[in-house]
Amino acid sequence: REGRYPAVSPAELAAADPDVVLLSSEPYPFGEKHLQEIGLLLPGVPVRLVDGEAFSWYGSRLLHAPAYFSGLLRGWAV
Repeated sequence: REGRYPAVSPAELAAADPDVVLLSSEPYPFGEKHLQEIGLLLPGVPVRLVDGEAFSWYGSRLLHAPAYFSGLLRGWAV
């Protein structure tokens, strides 16, 4: 798709049959509303809000990323 950031339609997301969906706070601030929308689209698929800085930013924030990712993995059975 054209544009600054990638976009996925609801049909494309459903067709991808994901095991889990992570909604990042960066660069788009996903919120509770989006959790509900994706949850209705993909019943039974875990959908979580995640810290976009840990996934998207570089530099000093990377120091905290491994601990953050480990916490995500410990907290979720996928």
